[in-house]
Amino acid sequence: MTANYTPASPLLDEHRALGATFTDFAGWAMPLKYGSELAEHHAVRETAGLFDLSHMGEIAVTGPQSAEALDFALAGEASKIVAGRAKYLFMCDADGGVIDDLVVYRLADEHFLVVANAANTPRVVRELASRAGQFDAHIDDQSTATALIAVQGPDAQRATPKRAPPKKGRQVEDVQ
Repeated sequence: MTANYTPASPLLDEHRALGATFTDFAGWAMPLKYGSELAEHHAVRETAGLFDLSHMGEIAVTGPQSAEALDFALAGEASKIVAGRAKYLFMCDADGGVIDDLVVYRLADEHFLVVANAANTPRVVRELASRAGQFDAHIDDQSTATALIAVQGPDAQRATPKRAPPKKGRQVEDVQ
């Protein structure tokens, strides 16, 4: 890695091809807009819009004690999340101050995805690794290799394909 390296979404080439304007966000080259902000706003409010959130931290927590590790590391009970669902949780410091607010997805019994805010990802990864050390759980920062997309608006479900690419193969309606 060089000093001039800027992380970018795995979808960077597609954004460029579509004419996106970029900005730096927490060190990431993030697509900001494709034309008129007002037209994009109306599209999302009236139909649906797609947002590339790949700048967010994507951290896999896996293993037989992954749920227990997250219960220990975070404020809230990740162990109660049903597979295919998500929960909004916090990572706090020793004094109860918030390090980051997170969305934790349970992908399978022993597989969670923790989504952290971009600027806080390195600290969240370090804290998770430290706090999970006593559990049979593995922490893997997958941020630079993972694309994260949000589809928002009243027609979001209809606008979203029913299946992810065959390699990943999850039903979209199973992850709501």
